[in-house]
Amino acid sequence: MLFHLFYQVKDFWPRYWGGTVVLDRKMDFFKALGGGKLQRTRFITALLNKRTRANYRRAKATGMEMNWVGEGLVMGGLFVVGAGDAGIAYQFVERSFGDWAPIAEVIDICNRLQAPRPCS
Repeated sequence: MLFHLFYQVKDFWPRYWGGTVVLDRKMDFFKALGGGKLQRTRFITALLNKRTRANYRRAKATGMEMNWVGEGLVMGGLFVVGAGDAGIAYQFVERSFGDWAPIAEVIDICNRLQAPRPCS
């Protein structure tokens, strides 16, 4: 799996992201999203889930090339981490395969994190 993961990261960066990419080999961030354990979905369950099928159609409609390599049944999510000791400012947990964090929420939290803070 890590062999595929290396090439997935290499393909992702810098094509979609110019910043730093950290490879989480032990999948600790995924485990943190799952309350300490890796959350997985079953292929047949995902296939029968209406929301998963809608997510697939939405992703396909973007026209982006899909990646079918690697571990595809691990549920993920998103952390937005503040600077310094601020910790996690936003967390989104994938509930159905292919869920995306609401873009407006992510942009809002990022804007708030960038807002100048008064000196104390």
